[in-house]
Amino acid sequence: MKKNIYLVDLTHESKLGLGSDTMPLQLGLITAYCLKMHGEKVDFQIFKFINEFIEAVEKSPPFIIGASNYQWNIDLSYKLISLIKGKYPGIIAIFGGPNYPVGYEEQLDWLKKHPNVDFYVYKDGELPFSRLVAELLNSSDLNKVKKEKLPSVHALTDEGFYFGELEPRPKDLTVIPSPYTTGLMDKFFEFKLIPPIQTNRGCPFSCTYCTEGNSYYNDVCKTNFERKKAELDYIVKKVKHTKTMRISDSNFGMFPEDVEFCEYLGEVQKRTGYPEYLTCSAGKNQKERILKCNELIRGAMRVCASVQSLVPEVLKNVKRTNISLDDIMALSDQVSDSETHSYSEIILALPGDSLAGQKISMKGLMEAGISNITQHQLSIIYGAELSSKESRRKFGIKTMFRPIQRCIGRYSFGDKNFTSVEIEEIGVATNSMPMAEYFESRKLYLTVGLFYNDRIFGEINALLRLLQLSTWEWVELIHNNIDNLTPVIKNLYEQFMADTKNELREKEEDLVRDVNAEINKYMIGEIGGNLIYKYRSQAIAFYFSELHAIAYKYLHIYLENKDVPDQDLLKDLLEDINKFSRYQKENVYDTNFMAEETFKFDIVKMIKNPLLARNKKTIKEIHYPLRVKIKHSDEQKEMINRQLKFYGSDIGGLTMLLSRFPLKKFFRKIEEVQ
Repeated sequence: MKKNIYLVDLTHESKLGLGSDTMPLQLGLITAYCLKMHGEKVDFQIFKFINEFIEAVEKSPPFIIGASNYQWNIDLSYKLISLIKGKYPGIIAIFGGPNYPVGYEEQLDWLKKHPNVDFYVYKDGELPFSRLVAELLNSSDLNKVKKEKLPSVHALTDEGFYFGELEPRPKDLTVIPSPYTTGLMDKFFEFKLIPPIQTNRGCPFSCTYCTEGNSYYNDVCKTNFERKKAELDYIVKKVKHTKTMRISDSNFGMFPEDVEFCEYLGEVQKRTGYPEYLTCSAGKNQKERILKCNELIRGAMRVCASVQSLVPEVLKNVKRTNISLDDIMALSDQVSDSETHSYSEIILALPGDSLAGQKISMKGLMEAGISNITQHQLSIIYGAELSSKESRRKFGIKTMFRPIQRCIGRYSFGDKNFTSVEIEEIGVATNSMPMAEYFESRKLYLTVGLFYNDRIFGEINALLRLLQLSTWEWVELIHNNIDNLTPVIKNLYEQFMADTKNELREKEEDLVRDVNAEINKYMIGEIGGNLIYKYRSQAIAFYFSELHAIAYKYLHIYLENKDVPDQDLLKDLLEDINKFSRYQKENVYDTNFMAEETFKFDIVKMIKNPLLARNKKTIKEIHYPLRVKIKHSDEQKEMINRQLKFYGSDIGGLTMLLSRFPLKKFFRKIEEVQ
């Protein structure tokens, strides 16, 4: 008789949405390989949602429960599985995933803190998990199996600890059958989950803030074109609720094979409309190849020029090498006339960082023309070099704890109730950055989010570019006058900063206590959440008119202090872009609005053609009448309605939507009228 094995990648569920909205591909890969090796002896079920998992356990307790361990689900998974083992003590619990220490002493501490974990599968899981299952099928003596020290398997007994040597990674990923074409992912297409594809695994870089900076991952292991093609074809046939696809590679677009895949992806997209948007972590170099990939899929790719910092000392401290600003500028120019979402990431509070350093990075990226700057928190994660005691001491890294967005909830198993709070440790100060500068940097990022990101005032960016003036100086002028903004927007900043400070605690146990005391407010989004997107979505949905008035007020003030020629023309152009902006973006989710207008200037050319500025042209070059219709296309209307249905139209839903999907794709289309 076959033994049942349940694999879980549990997600928190609340009014705010899912803590994780991706299909559990990694569990599918583990299942597919284990079935390949032991299919005649085991049956598998994979679970994402808590209620379905509990129902299955109570109907038929399994032989093994295997759980993925990520920052966003470890507390939930461990508490629930502990309760299950309390009722069914014969169940074997195996955990695996990246949220696990690298150092031996830290690993030992982790296992002692989680005594209901029988085995931990370290690093890549397919081969060691399958071998562990084989041993458990052949032996009823759990301690005996633990003492065998199987490769990449860690375990404790009352007698001691047993850590196997690290299993070599599979170089050819095709040895693992596809969980899509074998039907293992079929049930997940019924839910509002995004399907991912993995075309390669590993990262050749050594960044100290990243788990994959570890030498274990430096070799990039790949699959073949036939596998990728088959998985894409399968997904297209099955997908229902979304037109977004996720590629889970660390550096997609950087390899020749990626171009080949994007050629086929573009053919599928043209034929079916899928994918509409490709979310991925684009390669850190090979700019031309990445742009080619994006061109092949009609600008659907999220093109990233991640820099983490533009301060040389910071880059040296974290073992990071960036592409040049000239290359970033060229990348920005090449996607500026498309629907492509270009963005760059910086990390706050890296060793050597400061408020001045954050400004240097933001200014440099704005001047390069990147349309979206994402400021990440320095998350202190297991496996990253910066999480080590030595790095913390060397750079004076001060950390605090905060709850992870959408990963808080109240649950039950049988007659046992429990709350779960997932926690993240983040850097808030270093030898070079006092905590006050950390908070000011967060406030600065809100300004960038409100007035710059997603080309929310792209016509202003384009005008300043054409006038050879600095967009950064205009944004900084607004930021320096926060106390003089309208009461509503000023209050928005005050609430954001209060929430930013309130979510942090110096001790993990204090955070858990305080969140539990107000857990209902966290679960409905009254407290916590993704604060930047929370306040940005509020401003865009409810206060865009005020943002717009502020943006243009400070544009006029900024220009008054500059020696700009052709003042009469400039006055007319400012009137044009003011009106153009409101038509295109005000009440952006209203798909019924339409305007037809004759402008005195070719604003569209000014926005879409960065070479005007690069070639030192003036506003006279665009001074001729342009009549346009401004409205959402039928394709946009369908997309907006689908995205609002997928995420919801309340603040929680809009916050998640804005964090997942580029706002500029919602801006009304411009159609020239002859």
